[in-house]
Amino acid sequence: MNKARRITRGRGRRPYRRYLGRLKTSAFRTGVDRGGTDESELADATIGAAHLRHRSVRSEAIEDYSVYSIHLSPESITSSKIASKSVDLEHLSFNPVQGMPDRPLMQQFGNMPFMFPEGVDAMEIAVSLEAPYSDGNYVMVVSCSDPGFQAGVRARNELQAMVGITRTEGNPLAAGWLSWIAIGGK
Repeated sequence: MNKARRITRGRGRRPYRRYLGRLKTSAFRTGVDRGGTDESELADATIGAAHLRHRSVRSEAIEDYSVYSIHLSPESITSSKIASKSVDLEHLSFNPVQGMPDRPLMQQFGNMPFMFPEGVDAMEIAVSLEAPYSDGNYVMVVSCSDPGFQAGVRARNELQAMVGITRTEGNPLAAGWLSWIAIGGK
């Protein structure tokens, strides 16, 4: 029930006046009709949707918490109307990373720089994970920024992975970037 109907419901007076024994509807009522002051106001049901100009009702006229999902047309909410970072994994009806249906998955990724000391052609880097996996049986893929470097996962546990990087013979570069992706059970 809207606010206007709720206000007029308890008045108990009809929105018409008597003129010379006939009933006529009136667009205005005075406060005297209700035993109040002599201020005029619109009678109930005198303004309909056809009387409103386009865009004449603004957000200030809409009561808080009065718009429900039934009032929204299909496909009326677009991505531009959704605030950044307002949709979390629990709001989704699907898992963005596909895997076994009964096992929830987590995906993590990152980049990190590396530099070889002079005269060294192989080294190991510890990649720390932001969130721990349920066990060490997650999948990790690593690659380097230059084809002159080769990277591979040497060991992994719930909190970190050890990545070995080798520099091919004759490669003049001593520094690069390691990129990694890890997917596994939460």
